[in-house]
Amino acid sequence: MPRRLLWVFLLAGVSLALAAETAKPEAAHEEDIMIWKIANFLIFAGGIGFLLYKFAPSFFESRSADIQQAIQEATGLKLTADLRYSEIDRKMANLSGEVGKLRAEAQMEMEREHERMIAQTKEEIVHIQKSTAAEIEALRGEGAERLRVYATHQALALAEARLRDRFAATDQKDLVNEFLTLVERGKN
Repeated sequence: MPRRLLWVFLLAGVSLALAAETAKPEAAHEEDIMIWKIANFLIFAGGIGFLLYKFAPSFFESRSADIQQAIQEATGLKLTADLRYSEIDRKMANLSGEVGKLRAEAQMEMEREHERMIAQTKEEIVHIQKSTAAEIEALRGEGAERLRVYATHQALALAEARLRDRFAATDQKDLVNEFLTLVERGKN
């Protein structure tokens, strides 16, 4: 690198030295200007070439490394996508089996729920039957009690009617004597 810089500075110095000669005539001056333009272009092109030679390989190598890394990442992403795609395909292939399995589980669950509801209904029927039987027994007992009370009232009414008839037909002295006889028997 120092040699190339030395050549660049040497050419620049020569071009400056030649530019200092301004005493030449106009035609020669135009010819010198053309030479200087060519020399300047060559120096510029050499500088650009040198910069390209110096920095282009590292730029293109880093760019190539970036591209290779992007290719590797893309390959990894493609493999991941292919794996996911194959997993989805596998799941889709098993989808009908999964649906059948879910249907069978739902059917079993419905049957269990049906059995549970039947058992619960039977329990409620037994409970209602017991409750109804208890109510019927209570109403029967209440009816029997009412019937006893009614029969008692009827018997008392009949006895009262007979006693009135008897009082009217017999003398009260006989009744008092009969009552006293009953009382005396009760003491003995």
